[in-house]
Amino acid sequence: MPRVGHRALLLAPPLLAAALAVHAAPIPPASFVVSDDSPPPAPPANPSPITDHLALEALFYWGRVSTFGQFDSGKGIVGTPLSAENDLGLSNQAYQPRFELMFRLRPRHRLRVNFFDLRRNGSTVLNSTILFGDQTFQISQPLNSTINWRQMDITYTYSFLRGERYELGAGLALHLLETEAIAQVPGTAQRVDYNQAGPFATVALDGTYLIAKRWSFNARANYMHLTVNNFSGELEDYHADVQYRWRRNFAVGAGYDYSQAQVDIRNRDPSGIVQLRINGPQLFLRVSY
Repeated sequence: MPRVGHRALLLAPPLLAAALAVHAAPIPPASFVVSDDSPPPAPPANPSPITDHLALEALFYWGRVSTFGQFDSGKGIVGTPLSAENDLGLSNQAYQPRFELMFRLRPRHRLRVNFFDLRRNGSTVLNSTILFGDQTFQISQPLNSTINWRQMDITYTYSFLRGERYELGAGLALHLLETEAIAQVPGTAQRVDYNQAGPFATVALDGTYLIAKRWSFNARANYMHLTVNNFSGELEDYHADVQYRWRRNFAVGAGYDYSQAQVDIRNRDPSGIVQLRINGPQLFLRVSY
């Protein structure tokens, strides 16, 4: 179950949307949706995330990771449910730099690109027997394991609300996912390798509200659950941050991320389930034009 911090983060996008709706209330409803041919509101004299055409964020993320896996054999025998952190000796920390790009194609059209690469290795002595794919690892055996998760997100949003102090957009995101799990008894040929890769799509919501001349509050959310034949996937991502514009083209900020992704494949070889949950605070520097 998500923690209290995650529940609070879930409220950020709808609260931001409500604030923007109240702020924009005096505008006639018909003006909420403006065609591309209509001129956008005049940008404010002071630059902000609402007026940026190109932005690069370099951030450092203090993530806490939770990984669940179950890897079935090619004959359909259900594998042992396991926690990568508790059963395989992998670290539950993900302290790493990350990068994000934002392009404003037109005043109301934004494209955001995110990269995420988490690679972990662990070693342990098993305190119980584990069925991992077509291999059975016995109690008291030493075991080396690797779990990698790579993800690239491309998100497009259209700002149906946009003013000098607020912006709210909705759209779609394409997520390119790759996961790999390896387990091996050192010094032997006993080894199993589980990997899957593919695209996934989510709906997206992205908003900004200028609190003061140099301060802004930003929040976004992505979510989708999809089941097709023997494949089931779910991805949710929530982010909120506060930025301070200390120079025209530079800003610093602090934020919080919660992300969970799950891939479940049945009746195939290999088959199984991998679930990754990561959340934590971040500090970042933003360069924009």
